[in-house]
Amino acid sequence: MIELEHIVKKFHADKKDTAIHAVNDVSLTINDGDIYGIIGFSGAGKSTLVRCINLLERPDSGSVKIDSVEMTKLKPRELYKARTKIGMIFQQFNLMPSRTVFQNVAYPLKNMTKDEIKKRVRDLLALVEISEKENAYPSELSGGQKQRVAIARALANDPTILLCDEATSALDPQTTGSILQLLKDLNKQLGLTIVVITHEMEVVKNICLKAAVMDAGKIIERGDVFTIFSDPQHTVTRNFVRTTSNLSKIETLIKDDSPMVQLKPGELMARLVYIHADVSEPLISFASREFDIEINIILADVEIVAGAMVGGTVVIFNGPRERINRAIDYYKSKDIRVEVIKDAGA
Repeated sequence: MIELEHIVKKFHADKKDTAIHAVNDVSLTINDGDIYGIIGFSGAGKSTLVRCINLLERPDSGSVKIDSVEMTKLKPRELYKARTKIGMIFQQFNLMPSRTVFQNVAYPLKNMTKDEIKKRVRDLLALVEISEKENAYPSELSGGQKQRVAIARALANDPTILLCDEATSALDPQTTGSILQLLKDLNKQLGLTIVVITHEMEVVKNICLKAAVMDAGKIIERGDVFTIFSDPQHTVTRNFVRTTSNLSKIETLIKDDSPMVQLKPGELMARLVYIHADVSEPLISFASREFDIEINIILADVEIVAGAMVGGTVVIFNGPRERINRAIDYYKSKDIRVEVIKDAGA
């Protein structure tokens, strides 16, 4: 378990000694075996926070406990030993260009025989599915291959925690998907606790079950990923979610006065958002039949997050207003949030 309590980390920005709070009184608990996302726009403090976990950045105040051991009180040799159980991978891979793949992965292995190192490195390369590149140099690898080597090196000392600091930001979407799948597989196979630092909601959506959102050095929202996506509470979180949703395009269509969003008298346009994890009924077709109204879908964005449907639709209701209101009440009873966008009157 990772326990951060009241972490504060300040940097001094100028000669006047002006302090900037990169991390400002953050407390966070990450359980063993979690894949936990820490999300934030650039400058939010998320990378500084994750570097406080292994004390690459030492907090100005606060407590960092790994499995109940207070990391900030360890002596240098004790801290070095504790860090061997915390692997870390970065956006730019940090491979040594003059060393082969084998040599890069073997670098952290200091107290093994040559035969033990050879076996360990080859087992790791097989685990991350890049055995055939053992003798290649980093310059000969693709971005995804470099990150697989970096992951293998981070796993060399058999860590229990893997910190991923924007580990997929330099990769194309297809390669990002393969690296995220690899991390999920490692989480299951090795029981790794994985902390994912990212500004990409797609990454959190694809790999994490829990997440925290940071802004200006503070955690502004936290919880399971489904809830964060389906019912974000903070403006920053809502902005993040919108970057991954087609439903936000409705504002552009309205601004451009698109024919798609021009209402006839009596029509009502609304956004239907799933806010419960077990929605599985054919809600549009049922409501249309049950209340004898037309429901025209303008935009839809429904996908699976954490094993449940998240997203929603933008629709235009057409029919007697009393029946439309009954349909809206029905949706609300099914834990569907109904947001009226435009109303052409009863």
